[in-house]
Amino acid sequence: MTTFRAHGFVRTSTDRQAFDRQVDALLAAGVDREHIVIEAGVSGQATKRQGLDELMLPVRPGDAVLVAELSRLGRSTRQVLELVSRLTEAGCTVRSLQPSLVFDGSPVSTLLLTLLAAVAELEVETLRARTRDGLAASRARGRVGGRPARLTEAQRRTVAQLRAEGKPARELAEVFGVSLRTIYRSAAGS
Repeated sequence: MTTFRAHGFVRTSTDRQAFDRQVDALLAAGVDREHIVIEAGVSGQATKRQGLDELMLPVRPGDAVLVAELSRLGRSTRQVLELVSRLTEAGCTVRSLQPSLVFDGSPVSTLLLTLLAAVAELEVETLRARTRDGLAASRARGRVGGRPARLTEAQRRTVAQLRAEGKPARELAEVFGVSLRTIYRSAAGS
């Protein structure tokens, strides 16, 4: 007798984001920890996603793939539809925990999936536009965002001069207490 398994998929866009909430939700829904694939630090827009490839390997007809939220499958409506289509064509169901829905490839579930994925994509694009507009408004008022520079302008000029004289980048990084990348950027004038 064949037993069907529940597979979980977790994705965070950056390495700094915690995925515990997603994992906890999948565990509570009955997914075994060893059947949860975690894709950390990968944008939903990426075309090559190792975590998705890893998820597809053990999936068999009759299995279910669970995600905490639909947005974890991808950022665009097209991506989400293509992935869910691949899974349902392989005989799997896809279950979203938030909102609580099952996608099985039927016309009604495809309609719901399309609408929900489009709304999620709209939310992302609206947030992106608001952020861009807010940053532009701040720049227009003379405020510059981002982290403070690790080196002053004078220190950057000194680094550029010392590098031009042949001083090793590693030594300069230690002296100034910054990364090699900061030294290379300073030496390049950026």
